[in-house]
Amino acid sequence: MPCHSAMTKDMVSVSSDQLIEDVLALMKKKNVDAVPVVDEEKKLVGLFSIHVLMKNLLPVSVAMVDGVQIDMSVQAAPGIAKRLRKVSPLPVSELMDRKFNLVYPETPIWEGVNFLIQYGSPLFVVERKTEKLLGVITLPSALDELQRLKG
Repeated sequence: MPCHSAMTKDMVSVSSDQLIEDVLALMKKKNVDAVPVVDEEKKLVGLFSIHVLMKNLLPVSVAMVDGVQIDMSVQAAPGIAKRLRKVSPLPVSELMDRKFNLVYPETPIWEGVNFLIQYGSPLFVVERKTEKLLGVITLPSALDELQRLKG
């Protein structure tokens, strides 16, 4: 069975120029913690998630002149909430993850499940030639498809 049978087409996507604060409001409304970022032709260009956002809000490590890192953190701002206020009006492209997991519609379902287990959700399904976003596979959607196959 191919991966396209486990994907859901009912997903929220955003463009790279949408503001982080607007995308966060949309994510809260739709009750999702990650959204694909697509260009004008619906080609997948990134992933924006609460995980990516939180990772960027944490204090940064100190880097010495010679590239030596010491185990000490420096506050990037007086607090994480202040940093959130700074990044909220930025476009999603500033923080989106450009590395994401994807499969093609014809990829076997077991490979999709393996990706989900190794790297977590979401797993994007894209057209092979155009990389146009077709859908997303999550652990629940993969389980639904496996249960359907079982019956």
